[in-house]
Amino acid sequence: MNGIGGLTQPDFSSVTSGRDAMTQCVFVVEDNTDLNKDLCEYLEMCGFDVVGCETGAAFYRALETKQPDAVILDIMLPDADGYELAKHVRKTIDCGIMMLTSLSGMDNHLTGYKSGADVYLTKDSPLSVIEAALKPLMRRTTRSDVDSGPEQAGLEGGWVLDMLNWTLRNPNGDEATLTATERTIIKLLIEANGAWLTRPEIVIELGKADTAENCRNLDTAIRRVRQKILKEIGEELPVRTAYGRGYAFTSTAIVQGAADAS
Repeated sequence: MNGIGGLTQPDFSSVTSGRDAMTQCVFVVEDNTDLNKDLCEYLEMCGFDVVGCETGAAFYRALETKQPDAVILDIMLPDADGYELAKHVRKTIDCGIMMLTSLSGMDNHLTGYKSGADVYLTKDSPLSVIEAALKPLMRRTTRSDVDSGPEQAGLEGGWVLDMLNWTLRNPNGDEATLTATERTIIKLLIEANGAWLTRPEIVIELGKADTAENCRNLDTAIRRVRQKILKEIGEELPVRTAYGRGYAFTSTAIVQGAADAS
């Protein structure tokens, strides 16, 4: 078996998924003993099955016996790099990934998302915010276990972005046609699974430079697509805006035809 940061990666052939039980399983990987304990106790009170790990080695050992529905990863661990752990998890396990770290720089955020994180939070985040950010990840992993396909998700009342036909459909089946830029922006927000995407992150994913002008153009594009959806569908686009955080798609949604879209 190959190793990450000198650690031995586990064999998943005999792993029992946390999703086999009614309670969803969260792994907390944090080397600060007090913070690890606080997180585990709080999430247990919220109804999660929680496994606390203070090192990368402990995390790998835990993966040999149970598969999580979501993992909360610190970046600076004594024996491992949280970015590399996230890459490993994304390649081997179908679960949500939250990074919880003291590193708040934009470069750290971008590296976290590129490593596979669904959500990137700093350690000054309230416990209630951490719990709230976990819920979209749980919905995603639960949906991947039980869905029979895009049609099933639509029946459950979600929005559907059709990449092939360039349309966005609300839970009632009403559609609006999108431009190429609108389609890409909404795809990015939906695939963030409820997490906040900053303006620079979206602008960069659009293939543009992180400049004040391009960020303003992004704000204009989102304002216009909101107006379009309201006019053509008669319902507000479920995209929230927060100063200093960016944008988030806040309703259940799926992307159809992404692999075939050009």
